[in-house]
Amino acid sequence: MCIAIRLLHIKLFDQLPDPAIAMTEFRYPDDCQSNEDIADFWAIRLDQGDLDRCEQTAFENWQAENSGNVRLLMRARQTWRSMEMAVTDSPRVAQENTERQPVDLDGIRADLERLGALEGRQGRLPGMQSGKRRFRPKLAAAIGLVLVGLFVLGGLRRDPDLIAANDASAVREIHELTDGSRVWMEPGTRLAVKYDDTGRDITVLEGGIYIEVAPDKSRPLRVRLNDITAQAVGTAFVASKWGGLARVEVSEGLVDLRQSDGNIRLAKLSAGRAAWQLPTGDMRYGTRDVDRIAGWRNGRWMVNEMSLEELIARISPLLPGQNFILDPRMGDIFVTGNFDLAKPDSAMNALMAAYDLENKAYPGGFHLISKK
Repeated sequence: MCIAIRLLHIKLFDQLPDPAIAMTEFRYPDDCQSNEDIADFWAIRLDQGDLDRCEQTAFENWQAENSGNVRLLMRARQTWRSMEMAVTDSPRVAQENTERQPVDLDGIRADLERLGALEGRQGRLPGMQSGKRRFRPKLAAAIGLVLVGLFVLGGLRRDPDLIAANDASAVREIHELTDGSRVWMEPGTRLAVKYDDTGRDITVLEGGIYIEVAPDKSRPLRVRLNDITAQAVGTAFVASKWGGLARVEVSEGLVDLRQSDGNIRLAKLSAGRAAWQLPTGDMRYGTRDVDRIAGWRNGRWMVNEMSLEELIARISPLLPGQNFILDPRMGDIFVTGNFDLAKPDSAMNALMAAYDLENKAYPGGFHLISKK
């Protein structure tokens, strides 16, 4: 699982909400541009104390909007717990660690302060508590109850219809859909599939697919990726969403690329054409060698100017128990290369060496990728 977390500037949470403004219309901060950002927002807000009535309504509405939102919140909370382990200076934890491998708490705190994650900075990583804050048993118990409630609620929501194993062998499995379409999935991919009399819809919750679309002019097949949708009648193409970044590459026929509300056409992609998102959210368009599209089906990623964030998200399912966070201050890095799915550790080591990066591991499976 890859968690590439963006910093949120939330000085307004240095204190609990003023009752005088509790009943005004709720609005998210300007830097909440995606559901991942909003999940981070609520992870922090729940850490501050009880929600007022307006916030509670907004929180409940956000959870009800999308079945994946609860999972995003759980992931943000899990990241918070990993970081709590990293920055705590509790004597009990320190004593426990003396019996095992020592933990460089000062070094960890310095890294997180550099990212603006601790007290005294403008930003704080989602859900992160300052190392100087006192433990609050009542608040901890309340948060525990919230997490239990979210876990139960998540269990009632629809699970992905197709899940690929976190193993390189997953790419060899062919999934036959009811209309005759065939799907190949990258390791760790999760899909929701909805077919009815009027349409064929696939939502990529996380991951990447290569799909051979069975012709049916009366029911175009739509693959949803964030706020864009790839629509086709009978063709073959790649559609992926790794690290929240959408990508479409066409190997046969035509694919209509639209905004997910369907009102605006972004492009009509023919064989050998591609569209992808940058970390800024902007769309880019280019060409691809048809023979290299979905090369991962043969066990190798062949990437061309792919963002580091997207590539690490692809690799991370093959490295279970490791949660990666990219230092937002190191700038954008775009990778061109050829990587073996069966050797994810080698791929990570190659990336670290090629771009002068370091991968610092901390307790809780937390890995910080930053410039040396």
